[in-house]
Amino acid sequence: DRVMQTFMRAYTTADNALAKEVFRSDGVMIGTSENRGPALAQRTGAQFAEGFDGKPAANEDQRKRSYEIVDVARDLAAVRVDLDYPGWRGVDYVVLIKVEGQWMIASKTWTGYLTPRTP
Repeated sequence: DRVMQTFMRAYTTADNALAKEVFRSDGVMIGTSENRGPALAQRTGAQFAEGFDGKPAANEDQRKRSYEIVDVARDLAAVRVDLDYPGWRGVDYVVLIKVEGQWMIASKTWTGYLTPRTP
């Protein structure tokens, strides 16, 4: 839960230090979304963290995020993250692994779709 709370704060603050704290640099992020075309987007954990530039999104106050820890199996955990942004909705599945007593994100797989914007 602590790792996921930090991960959510990385989004709201756009702080790459927080993302680096919880996402393994050799981890993988892969996903697809209508607004990016049919191709899969793929990045390492390090590349993902570098995308946080310290400038939260202009509409950050309208973005909603929630997560549910779906399963924990000793040194492995799966988490579903629901994202509700103006004009876009998405789901992430985040896998965490515990190595040498420390939980970190090993992978994030996501999908998203456009939604009508309300005035």
